[in-house]
Amino acid sequence: MTNLVHAEDPYPNKPIKIIVGITPGASTDFLAREIGRGLSERLKVPVIVENKPGANTIIANNLVAKSPPDGYTIYLTNIVSAINPWMYTNMPYDFKKDMKNIVLVGVSDNLFAVNSKLGINTAQEMVAFAKKNPGQFSYGSSGVGSIHHLIMELIAEKAQVQLNHIPYKGAAAAIVDVLGGNIYGYCGTISSQQEFIKRGDIKPLFVTSAKRSVYLPDVPTLAEAGLPPVVAGYWMGLSAPAGTPDAIINLINKEVNTILSDPTTVKKFSVQAIDTLGGSPKDMDNFYDAEMKLWKAAVSAAKIPPIALNK
Repeated sequence: MTNLVHAEDPYPNKPIKIIVGITPGASTDFLAREIGRGLSERLKVPVIVENKPGANTIIANNLVAKSPPDGYTIYLTNIVSAINPWMYTNMPYDFKKDMKNIVLVGVSDNLFAVNSKLGINTAQEMVAFAKKNPGQFSYGSSGVGSIHHLIMELIAEKAQVQLNHIPYKGAAAAIVDVLGGNIYGYCGTISSQQEFIKRGDIKPLFVTSAKRSVYLPDVPTLAEAGLPPVVAGYWMGLSAPAGTPDAIINLINKEVNTILSDPTTVKKFSVQAIDTLGGSPKDMDNFYDAEMKLWKAAVSAAKIPPIALNK
């Protein structure tokens, strides 16, 4: 590790904060703390993770966007940053203009599964049921406008079927209702459903990754299942306020890539069914632009009226 040394101001020379827009305990929070621990060891300064949940991560992102661009306040970006611009009419910041991407960190594949007693064993059987019974195939997600709601509605639009979305406040309550037969299926992360799959309580129909997940190698992708090949994982990365010097962005990028290449990090992430990513700031820019297009289409498919934020 090499500090960036200016005439009177070496970087870093004080604690760095990673702001997370999710409550403690979630996979995003776990990832932030693992990366923070690694950065602290390599940069030789404390790295503090601060959780600022609320307003679909907008509170946290806005805090970072308005922070000094000095490398001491960075944001644990996630997929929601590419969804929010299409969900809200008066965002207090413009991610593209007010933020600067550093590096993609990890991605968790998404999975759709149904009650094993339902008798639906493939995605094609699900679609056939939905076409025969419009609006009767019920599924849960972690809320209106959540990534999993949007994925399912985009798939439904492309497959020309009508599904019945039931929003929940989290995975646990939704899965309980799947097990109880109150709804047919649930779309969420692999980690939230692995235990129930192993027990045979729920039947996985497809993953939304480009290739099969190493955590569930027998479960087909959407394309393999004969459905529209939507590719959408729950990704996370690091970003900083616009104006942060390139030298600082590149230093953090280099150190995070080194952390992500460590087998210990890979193993820790895998326990949470998260795959490490990495790459350059430009790689993250290009990825973000592609995600913006995907989620614009998904929000349109879900027919969610634009939401005005309270000022």
